[in-house]
Amino acid sequence: MKNLKSISIAIILVMISFVSFAGKTSKIMIKTSGQCGMCKTKIESSVKALNGTSSAYYNEANSKVLVKYDAAKTNPDAIRQAISKAGYDADNVMAVKAAHDALPKCCQKGQVCTDGK
Repeated sequence: MKNLKSISIAIILVMISFVSFAGKTSKIMIKTSGQCGMCKTKIESSVKALNGTSSAYYNEANSKVLVKYDAAKTNPDAIRQAISKAGYDADNVMAVKAAHDALPKCCQKGQVCTDGK
């Protein structure tokens, strides 16, 4: 009987530890230098490719991306870096120059978008 009680307690403790370490979904809104539909596609795909992100929605009207992510697997700085490596500014993180320069002209900061937006 004592062994059964010990086993039960051990099982409960293991279950509690799994729940405690399960990833917590967090959200962050990041201001980017994107400005058109092509930017939307590139920003969203670069964020979604990052391990630990579950969704990314870019709003062309305000140039912000809303990201849902697992805080146990990634963090806001890593998300900003992914956007920067795609060629866009992300809050206070500047775009990687080579990636920015490789973007289509309309997606480069300060250029005029010609996709009807």
